[in-house]
Amino acid sequence: MTAVYPAAGPLLRDEEFFLECLDPQFPGMNRVNAAVQAKDFAGARKHFAALARKFLDENAERFFSIPFEPAENVYMLPGENAADACRRVCRHQMVSCGIPHDFGQNNAIDWECNPTENQYAEWTWQLSRHNEWKLLAHEYRRTGDEALAACFTEMFDSWVKQAVWPGDVPGHETKCWRTIECGIRMGANWPYTLFSFYKSCAFTDDLLVDWYKSVWEHGLRLSTQYRIGNWLIMEMNGLGHIGMLYPMFKKSAAWLRQAIDSMEAELDRQMYPDGFQYELSTNYHQVTLNNYQRLIEAATAFGTALPQTLTKKLTDAVLLHIKLMMPDKTLPDLNDGCRLSIPEIARTQQRMLPLDGRLRWVYEGGETGKPDYTGVALPWSGQVVMRTGWTPQDTWVHFDAGPFGRGHQHEDKLSVLLYANGRLLLSEGGNYAYDDSPMRRYVLSSRAHNTVLVDGKGQDRRSRYDWKDEDIRKKADLCWHIGTEWDHAEGIYNEGYEGLAADVTHRRTVCFWKTPPQGLPPLLVVIDRLSAGEPHRFEALWHIDSPLTGQAPGRLRFDGLDVLHSAGEAQVITGCEDPVQGFVAATREFLHLHPAPCVCVSGNAAQLRMVTVLVPYKADGSHITEVHASADVQDTAFSITLDDGSTLYLDEKELAQG
Repeated sequence: MTAVYPAAGPLLRDEEFFLECLDPQFPGMNRVNAAVQAKDFAGARKHFAALARKFLDENAERFFSIPFEPAENVYMLPGENAADACRRVCRHQMVSCGIPHDFGQNNAIDWECNPTENQYAEWTWQLSRHNEWKLLAHEYRRTGDEALAACFTEMFDSWVKQAVWPGDVPGHETKCWRTIECGIRMGANWPYTLFSFYKSCAFTDDLLVDWYKSVWEHGLRLSTQYRIGNWLIMEMNGLGHIGMLYPMFKKSAAWLRQAIDSMEAELDRQMYPDGFQYELSTNYHQVTLNNYQRLIEAATAFGTALPQTLTKKLTDAVLLHIKLMMPDKTLPDLNDGCRLSIPEIARTQQRMLPLDGRLRWVYEGGETGKPDYTGVALPWSGQVVMRTGWTPQDTWVHFDAGPFGRGHQHEDKLSVLLYANGRLLLSEGGNYAYDDSPMRRYVLSSRAHNTVLVDGKGQDRRSRYDWKDEDIRKKADLCWHIGTEWDHAEGIYNEGYEGLAADVTHRRTVCFWKTPPQGLPPLLVVIDRLSAGEPHRFEALWHIDSPLTGQAPGRLRFDGLDVLHSAGEAQVITGCEDPVQGFVAATREFLHLHPAPCVCVSGNAAQLRMVTVLVPYKADGSHITEVHASADVQDTAFSITLDDGSTLYLDEKELAQG
């Protein structure tokens, strides 16, 4: 199977590569230099390939001392094991973003194609992350099956010829050379692939030289067309790997220094003082940390000195996972987040912080290293977590009063989540594929979160968003108190609603009663104050990932959760597509949402107070029948009626003191 490609890569020609890219003083370069001086570039390629293999031989043990990390993202089919997936890949049946496509075993892979029905651009981009190459390499190391090496070299040859280096095109452009893919290839998938296959006869001298040429082109692109945010961390990790693993390049030392200096500086630029990465996404926080870890572990293996401050600055960011962790030891899917397993993450990150017992506690359990707090606030990123304890059956509340975030943002300020009795009961829309579909627009919007709509419109921070570097040092509009019986937090949203010129302020108070009397379960009280210069329709949304089992005035019962509200009309919306409402993504696979009830409590006024009580219950019920509160925004009192007819009278002023 031979294909011909116009302007086939790598564009770097022999004379340019040997004279301008390689360090003639690198040990063992004498025979390469002599061939180049004689203009015998065929000989130079042969001698350079021998030099490269000698370097790989001498450093293979170092490289494989780095614990293996499976490739990222969805590149295997459900139920496949590694051997099954490798056989499929060898038939040119590829999977990107969880979506399969059969190129045909006798056809070359078209690395720029997009077979998805909606032309989902991520499919093409992520195909060139080469997750499958790392999969083939890992299986090859296990089995020694040369068919896997032949498959890899055929795919590399087709990719390097089709995916031509784009020069100084901006880093976010092209189908195969976006700088995020460049960083992932260089800092994750290509190194393992090279060290696994370099001895195979299928990896010919000419292919090996093309590999090194392409790596040089990657270094040039990463060092000049880098971006910002989590992209930059992935780019610099990739550039740092080039600097360490390809020391025969003239620019290797400079590229490594650029990567290290940039990644250290970005910890001050991207990490809030409380440890959350400035995109405020649980997923991309972990992506960022993972790329730091890759660089640190490669540097440790290859004896590269890193600043001591690097690991020290990472500590708060690593421990953030424990602070946010739900009782099932997964992360909430904040912004473009996902339900990552904290024990799996902690076991890996323990290698960065080997002496920190808190990480060991997460994956080993017991009492040693167990946090000595329950509720915690993150004053800069604006997150508050309230909990009754650290067991799987404890109750957990998350309140988001943070800024918009630097990327992957959702319009969800003041949103609340509730986990109790082993379930995430008060959920949200979650995540969806990065396309322009109605479902994607839905999960980004206030409509998919537990906050308030105004005249049917959601929050609108995106249209006027302007991040400044100094914002990383600004505290959020947040006040809180963590007490013995009550936890209390309050935030404000006054940054505008979609298409509304009206000046509307939403102030939300969250009170978590951890130890209520009379055998009641822990309960959550949310008080919304809406203020405007003229009347509006205010709608408080509550996404319940549990079926509705009963409804009465002021009270809705779901399996495991009672929702009681003080005033207004309530309706339950499930699986509506126009406008999209009542969908939840409950798994990490964010290509699908399932219908789930959304409670919409609405009222018309210029000034309105709404009190909502959410009570998670077990089989015997919540024992709460009503909540009473005036609509006066100045009022702080409310009451709760129990099923035995008794009433509990409460006041926010007292609750704020814990």
